[in-house]
Amino acid sequence: MRILSATLLLVVFVGLAIFLTFTSSWGAIWTSQVQDTPVAPEEELSPTPTPDWSGKFAVDILQPTVLRAAPAPAAEIVAVLRRGDRVALSGCAADLLWCQTEEGAWLLSYMVGDVPGDLPVLDAPGLTVRDVRDVPTPTPEPSPTPTSEPTPQVSLLQLLPTPTPTPAVVETVALDAANLRAGPGTEFERVGSVRSGETLRLIGQLADGSWYQLENGAWIAAFLVEPPATELPVITIENGE
Repeated sequence: MRILSATLLLVVFVGLAIFLTFTSSWGAIWTSQVQDTPVAPEEELSPTPTPDWSGKFAVDILQPTVLRAAPAPAAEIVAVLRRGDRVALSGCAADLLWCQTEEGAWLLSYMVGDVPGDLPVLDAPGLTVRDVRDVPTPTPEPSPTPTSEPTPQVSLLQLLPTPTPTPAVVETVALDAANLRAGPGTEFERVGSVRSGETLRLIGQLADGSWYQLENGAWIAAFLVEPPATELPVITIENGE
């Protein structure tokens, strides 16, 4: 009986020794494989480069500005700049109304900050760069000697009342989605709405330029549309209206 117990105890010790030896060897092999596996470094994000404005005619955008494909209010819209953006100009038209960016787009000059005095001038109709100092001074033509004209005959048509001229329509675009009002103020009833970029037909404005009247009689706040290229007639609103 004692011999059997000793034999069983010996078998247990031998099996335990073999188990520990086997597990230690495989653990070392697994550890070495894990340590030898290279870990790919994380990709670093490159910082956004700061634009270099040196040597360029850079100006600041004062309010939301529409960039057009040509110097005309009806030209195609190619982009919209936000207030605080900065853009480089290549030149301005001779009347300083339209300026061209280095990318070839056009914007109204009063939508930006101070235009550099040495900015090249783009001459119509070809819109080519020229020097203002080379512009010849026009020679005034002598006025012709006035000749006496016969007294015009008054016809019956001249005595009829003159029809009221149709107000001129100036097209512009909405800078953002906006409501249309029955009068120049938010207290007036809402009569419609427009989408951002939609073409508007204006016929007049308040004396302070804060509201524009559309061709259909509705009103829209001036800061919601691109300023028209030409001056609009002033519309007087009575107190009771």
